Amino acid sequence: MLMVHQIQKIAWNYLHSWLRYIAHLLRFCVALAHSKRLKSVFFVGITGSAGKTTVKDLSASVLGSVGECYSTPRSQNYPDGIAKILLRVSPRHKYCVLEVSGGNPGDLDRPLRLFTPNIAVLTLVARDHFKAFKSLEAIAQEKGKLVSALPTDGIAVLNIDDPLVKAIGDSCNRKVIWVGKAEGATLRLLSVRSVWPEPLTLELEYDGDIYKVKTAFHGKHLALSVLSALGVGVAAGIPLTNAISAIADVKPAEGRMEIVSTEGGITFLRDDWKAPHWSFPAPLEFMAEAEARRKIIVIGTLSDYSLSASKLYPKVAKQALEVGDIVIFVGPHAPRAIKAKRTTDAQNLHAFSEIRDAAMFLNNLLQPGDLVLLKGSNKADHLVRLMYHTQRPVSCWATRCGIQDFCGDCSRLYKPMPSTAQSVTGENTAPEPYAAPLTGNSSDDKVVVGLGNPGPEYMNTPHNVGYRVLDRIAADANASWVSHPEGLVCELTITGKTVYLFKPAAKINRSGPPTRQYLDRINGTLANCLVVHDEMDLTLGQVKLKHSGGDAGHKGLKSIIAALGSYEVKRLRIGVRREDNSETAKASVLRPFSSPDEEALESGIDQAVGVLMREIENSDTSNV
Repeated sequence: MLMVHQIQKIAWNYLHSWLRYIAHLLRFCVALAHSKRLKSVFFVGITGSAGKTTVKDLSASVLGSVGECYSTPRSQNYPDGIAKILLRVSPRHKYCVLEVSGGNPGDLDRPLRLFTPNIAVLTLVARDHFKAFKSLEAIAQEKGKLVSALPTDGIAVLNIDDPLVKAIGDSCNRKVIWVGKAEGATLRLLSVRSVWPEPLTLELEYDGDIYKVKTAFHGKHLALSVLSALGVGVAAGIPLTNAISAIADVKPAEGRMEIVSTEGGITFLRDDWKAPHWSFPAPLEFMAEAEARRKIIVIGTLSDYSLSASKLYPKVAKQALEVGDIVIFVGPHAPRAIKAKRTTDAQNLHAFSEIRDAAMFLNNLLQPGDLVLLKGSNKADHLVRLMYHTQRPVSCWATRCGIQDFCGDCSRLYKPMPSTAQSVTGENTAPEPYAAPLTGNSSDDKVVVGLGNPGPEYMNTPHNVGYRVLDRIAADANASWVSHPEGLVCELTITGKTVYLFKPAAKINRSGPPTRQYLDRINGTLANCLVVHDEMDLTLGQVKLKHSGGDAGHKGLKSIIAALGSYEVKRLRIGVRREDNSETAKASVLRPFSSPDEEALESGIDQAVGVLMREIENSDTSNV
């Protein structure tokens, strides 16, 4: 049956791909036929590695001031999206502004069969989609196809400050309106200012005259988009003063340096549509110059970088810490950023693998007057949920839902779901930020941490098998437990090695902080630490040693990983899943063992003690 199901799944995926291909092909053919009716429409094509959507919105406002204009909705700039858009354009439209993306070689070929641009805008060439193209020159070649598609009387609006764009303009044999700072620019930027809470303003020179431009945007880097849109207006024959007036009230596109102020007096700067590494300095510069009570920087998943992730995230963390009062990383790479604490005294650097944990931490942290930058990839992170959660509890905390759009209009955002805020012990647990990795150097002393819940009522429950394994070792050695501020400690000597058995003085889901405090006090190392805990994924009495990994849903282990700042935590897992287990995890781990269960468990504890003894006896000076 399994094989039949797999064959059906493969067949359906194959059929679905073909149906989708046929649908795209039919849409393209219909759009191609429809485009023949649009000879009177004046087309503006916009491409580049960044700024396309902003230029599109501004240009549409400029052109719309003198005639009916249709423009790309949101960011539907992919090849099939162009076909959809053209089917909505009619001969009554005087202008059509199209944002064209080139994420892969050849992406511009099909759209340029559907329309011929009268004006072509190329903003800049950067490392977006670098993996697909392998070089900046190849990216420039793809983007340059839009300029090459201009008719003989067409006009290119190009960035004079980008060498690759400049080379395209110099060789295009078409009229060029240059924009930028360099001498020779048609619209030359003389000065720019964007200091929060003031909006972006710039001063430019055109045809010997000086013009001041006020916008509703924030961020100096958006000056290029403003100049490009004004260049479109000039190319279309619109007086520059009229074009400047037309863009004054245009708001930023969602998730692109968009300012959102909440009722609680907190201001979010949303730059969370995408996050190529090369684009990070621009919002960071804005935050550095901003005037705010506190500056909080939240960073999600970065893309298009040349370094390894293990080197990139600590580097970005250091850069952010130079600007922000508090820096928070969110997502699967977040723990990597904590490495920055090894070289900097960064008490205000936090990391969360789960966005839900980051949201609760942020809610407890934020105060009126805070300016919060959200910088990430919407597709990977959906960081905007952090903002929504400050106003109303969010229900959807899916890691990757597959939805490209922002969360604001999604029905799942506030959909009632079973609460996951309660721990399996019944206590509310606040999320813990990832701490700096242990830096102790006590290479000989071993620490075995047993997880459990303090109190006699929990003694014979599955959650306390970690305690019981340590109790067995202490009893066999006829050793006693000593109370410390962080928990109970039993000191042993095994084959000449000092071994500390440690039971944290906290409910199991909060085991991390006291464990970290104890290890810091004795100058312990991560390599010499081993955690013993219950495991619902293993049958009762089964024992497995694991050297690293995630928490697999175990809240106590999650707390340990967070407090020790690393997934490289060695752990001994004791199976507690019973045959009659038809209840919830919360109920199961708190239900005392029956007599038959105890027999299987005792066998597992015997095995666990044996594994621990061998680990200690066979360990060298670098690990347990």
